[in-house]
Amino acid sequence: MLIRFTVFVLVLLLFWSCEEVVELDVDFEPGLVVVSEIAPDRPVQLALSRSRPILSQAPTEYVVADQVTIINRETNQLTDLFLQEPIKDTLNPDFEVYPYYFSGEEVIDAAANTYDLNIKVAGEELITASTTIPNPVSITSLSLRDYGESDDPREDDTYDIKFDLSFSHNERMAENYHLVFYFEYILEVIEETDTNYFVLSQVPTVQSLTMSTPYTSDFENGILIKGEDLASGLNSLEAVLSVNFNKDSSPFAPQLVVELRNTNADYHNYHFSLTRQRSQRDSILSQAILVPSNINNGLGVFSGYNYASEAIELNE
Repeated sequence: MLIRFTVFVLVLLLFWSCEEVVELDVDFEPGLVVVSEIAPDRPVQLALSRSRPILSQAPTEYVVADQVTIINRETNQLTDLFLQEPIKDTLNPDFEVYPYYFSGEEVIDAAANTYDLNIKVAGEELITASTTIPNPVSITSLSLRDYGESDDPREDDTYDIKFDLSFSHNERMAENYHLVFYFEYILEVIEETDTNYFVLSQVPTVQSLTMSTPYTSDFENGILIKGEDLASGLNSLEAVLSVNFNKDSSPFAPQLVVELRNTNADYHNYHFSLTRQRSQRDSILSQAILVPSNINNGLGVFSGYNYASEAIELNE
């Protein structure tokens, strides 16, 4: 009797532990996704793709439009954007490349101007969006405290960059900020009798950042700061960045470029929401984060920023 009971319990547990795969029959209509952030003195770039279901593992589907234009509402200047086919970067084989639309010239000529975006895609409604360029900003000071190899013996060719930065905040001139960092160096490549030089750039890792104002680490580069959290007047911070760099491949000292962007609300809300979404996307118990969109008949962002940049040479 005991043996029969034991066998019964084991069989019951076996079937109890079986998983049943449930297919979710959810209707999904892919939409067009637009991502473009414009600034003075910089050519316009725009990515156009189709949205995917949240559980999809398929690669991104990029879309070819019939026409993409940017119009300055104040001057009525119209600029066409043209499709740029991806070219693999042989110096950075792991760098992701994708097709995008490009103005080929600097078309953003002033702060406070409004720009309209129009995209025509066969079989789709006209996609439109508008954005305004914020006011200029300036970096008050940028100074290097230290630059040298990392103290961690497990990290080869890793360097730490320690610096101080200050800027002045005026709530009537700036709403939100995006502080971004670039590490730039010249790579020397010798082929037989020829010597070629290539300017390369990488996004440093933010190891630590100290300031009196709360900030959010951006999903792409740098940190996001809400203007309402800043005190009027001078604000300062200390930062430590980490980069991977083989100094023997470059005959010249590298440099750190720090860029302070004054961003409009659409820019800030998009980056802030997408950062929160990506930071918790691996947990099924996380609250859903909706990324805002200002695109008519589509998804994504068309936003503007103004900026100031400073560079410092890095010498050990």
